[in-house]
Amino acid sequence: MYRADTIVACATAAGRGAIAIVRCSGRDARRIADRVFSAKIEGPLEVGRVRLGCALAADGHTPVDEVLALWFAGPHSFTGEDVLELHCHGSPVVVELLIASMIAAGARSAERGEFSRRAVLNGKLDLLQAEAVADLIDAKMAAGARAAWKQLQGALSDEFAAVRSDLVAVLAQIEADVDFTDDELPAADFGHRSEALCRSIARLEGLLDGFAASRRQREGLRVVFTGKPNAGKSSLVNRLLGTGRMIVSDEPGTTRDVVEETVDLGGVALVLADTAGIRDAVGAAEGQAVARARETLEDADLRVLVLDASAQPDASDLGLFEELKERDTIVVWNKADLVGEVPREKLREFEGPGIEVATLSARTGQGCAEFAERLSSLAGRDREGEPVAISRIRHRAAVERALEPLNRAKALVISDRDCELAAADLREALAELAAVSEAVDNEEVLDRIFSEFCIGK
Repeated sequence: MYRADTIVACATAAGRGAIAIVRCSGRDARRIADRVFSAKIEGPLEVGRVRLGCALAADGHTPVDEVLALWFAGPHSFTGEDVLELHCHGSPVVVELLIASMIAAGARSAERGEFSRRAVLNGKLDLLQAEAVADLIDAKMAAGARAAWKQLQGALSDEFAAVRSDLVAVLAQIEADVDFTDDELPAADFGHRSEALCRSIARLEGLLDGFAASRRQREGLRVVFTGKPNAGKSSLVNRLLGTGRMIVSDEPGTTRDVVEETVDLGGVALVLADTAGIRDAVGAAEGQAVARARETLEDADLRVLVLDASAQPDASDLGLFEELKERDTIVVWNKADLVGEVPREKLREFEGPGIEVATLSARTGQGCAEFAERLSSLAGRDREGEPVAISRIRHRAAVERALEPLNRAKALVISDRDCELAAADLREALAELAAVSEAVDNEEVLDRIFSEFCIGK
C-alpha cells in the first residue's frame, strides 16, 4: 500500500439502502472535494459543518445525486489525514458513480482495512484498538460488542502498557548496574525487581486465562448436540432456534454433516451444532458423518448428550457418556412426553460429578424453555465482571512467547551475577509484547491483520 495515495471506498454495507457513505482519505482529499462536490451555498468545506450540495460525475459537470458533505481535517480525523465523506442515497449505481468520480479526480480504490491501517500508522489507534473496530463490526451479540468497545477504548492496551512500564523500569535498573560502578549507584533492590517481574507475569497469565471466555464472547459459545440417531437432536436444536433449519425424519442417519446456527440467548451468542447420530455407520457417507461428529465434539465448549427417554439405554449410550462425562456436558432426556417421568434407575446410570441433567420434549416444548435458560446462564458465566482479556490467537501467541524469557529473567534478577542475561531476556519479552499493540515494520504481518477488515474500514 502507498501511504501517499489518496484512497476512496464505500464505508457502508453493500446493497441498497436509504443512505450510503463514500469516504475519501489522503493529502489530495481537498482537491478531490473541489472537483466532485458543488455546495448549494457557496463557500469552502469547513470542519464541524455539514454542507448540502450536489455530487458530480467524473466529467466534473454532470450531477449524480444530492448529497451531504462532511469534512475532517487531518490530523483530527479517523485516519489522521484529510477526510471527505459524501452521504448519498443508498443506490449501488450512485455509489459506483461517486467512487468513479473520485478516482477520475486522482484517488484510488482502498484495500481491505486500509482506512484503519492508516489510523494505526498515523498514531490514531494502536493495533489492539484497530482489531477492536473489526470485532465491534462483526459482533454477533451484546456481550461481544461490549468486549470490543472496551478494547476500542484502550482497556486492553492499558493492560499491556502497565506490564511494559514495569519491565522497562526493571530493565533500566539492570542496565544502569552494568554501565555504572557500585560507587555511583545506590544498592540494587533485588526484591523490588523480582516483585515487578512477578506482577507482570501474573498480569499476562491473567490475560491468557481469560482467552477462552473472551473468544466465546466474540465468536459465541459452541454447543454440540450428540447422541444416537433418532434421539431427537435435530428436533431439539430446531426448538431452540425457533425454526425448521434442521432436517427431522424418523429414518435413522438423516443428518449427514455438522450443521451450525447461531442463536441469541440472553444477549449471548450460542453456536448450536447438530451432528450425525453416533452409531456403527451404515455406508461410507454415514461413516464420514460420524467421524466428523466426533471431531466437532473435541472443539466444543459445551456438549449436550441427547438420550431417548422412551427407550432403554444401551451400550452405545453408556459408551458415549463415558467419553463425555469428564468434560463440560449436559445429559438431556428427550421425548419425556412419551414416558411422563424418567425412571430413577435410568437417571442413575448417567450421573456424575459436575454432570447436569435436563428432562424435556422437543416435540411438545415441555422443559425446553428451562433448558434454554440453563444454556443462557452457562454462556453468561463468562460475563460476570467481563474482565479485560485477549481474544485473538495472535495476542495469545505473543503473550506465551513473552512469558518464556520473563520466567527466565525472574530467576536471574535476584542477584547481580547474571544481570546481562536478565537484560537480554527482558528485551526479548518487550519486543514480543510490543508486536501486540504497535505497528510493526513487517508489511506481511500488517497485511494479514487488516485483510480481515471490510473495504470501507
